[in-house]
Amino acid sequence: MSNESSNDLVVNPAPHITGTMSKNRLMQYTFIALAIITAVSAALWSQTTTNSGWNLGLTVGVCAVIAVGIAVAVDLLIGKVTADSEVNTWSAAVFGLIVASCYSLGTPTMNTEIGLLPVEAPSAFFYVALISLVGIVVFKKLMSLAGRKWVNPAAAAKFLVLLPTITTTLLAVDHLKSGPLGVPSLAGPIGAGAAPLSGNGLASFGTYLQGCYANPSLPTVVPSIESLMILEKFHGWVGGASSIAVIIVGIALFVLARKYIKWKITVSYLVAIAVLSLILSFAFGDADLTTRLLFEVFIGSSIFLAFFMATDPATTPFSGFGQIIFGVGLAVLTILIQTYMNFFGGSLLALLIMNLTVPLIDKIRINKPFGR
Repeated sequence: MSNESSNDLVVNPAPHITGTMSKNRLMQYTFIALAIITAVSAALWSQTTTNSGWNLGLTVGVCAVIAVGIAVAVDLLIGKVTADSEVNTWSAAVFGLIVASCYSLGTPTMNTEIGLLPVEAPSAFFYVALISLVGIVVFKKLMSLAGRKWVNPAAAAKFLVLLPTITTTLLAVDHLKSGPLGVPSLAGPIGAGAAPLSGNGLASFGTYLQGCYANPSLPTVVPSIESLMILEKFHGWVGGASSIAVIIVGIALFVLARKYIKWKITVSYLVAIAVLSLILSFAFGDADLTTRLLFEVFIGSSIFLAFFMATDPATTPFSGFGQIIFGVGLAVLTILIQTYMNFFGGSLLALLIMNLTVPLIDKIRINKPFGR
């Protein structure tokens, strides 16, 4: 024992990958996938200029460069000054793109409080930089030294940084309280028609979605709800600007690295979200069965999180059965938070809560030991 170096017992952080797919290669594939989604969002939003005069597509690009630059630089710096910290440039770069992709940008036309929200440049640059810094230092490096990452670093850092402004950044009822459109509550009947149902809000939910997500540069064009939620949204999470792009790129990544990505979480989450949405549509007496379903499944925070955050290897269950439980639990919490708290990015909070249950979920079903 005296002749062994102190590094012989060091265990690298998750994901623990062996075989043809190395950890670096998986991170490279994930980075490419995220870069494609970021490029699609920047291209879509390049049509729009915000109230502050910044091109929205350019804002997306700058935010991505800032988040990735800070994450990679801090990762290298900590690796240089701390012997116990592994330098993983690709992992840090992936983290930076996730930070940029889960940040909310855009200019909903009905929002007269836009000056109070960090959704425009240059204030958005500061918040993205702070989230990236807090996430890489506190929730990636320090938690790794503690032996386990308890929560998704990007989700935890965003929630922590924006917590002081929660009423104007996260809760929809306050986020739009002075605008001409009231936000219909999901805890009541909704629909795509022009008139509100049973006094639920000042406008129908469909009208709200069209006012929030339509291209503000084309105020006379009213796209269908299906087009907005699936093809292009001009407000919300950067990574969720185009749901179809996330789905195509996400599935391609899953096929390419199917043995190393926890796709069961994504599938169980999306299926459970769809089922619960239909149940609530019947329970509340919605005017149709598609408006709630389209919103719950394809809102930017939900679709991007399902493919690229909920599958984080270090903060999710090991077993396939545990991953299904995790995905269903994530869906249930997301629906409850969005329905009864009017927190339309409820999947972010739901993910943090489910991350904390992972040690318990891992005890439900323990894999068979090697040999007999």
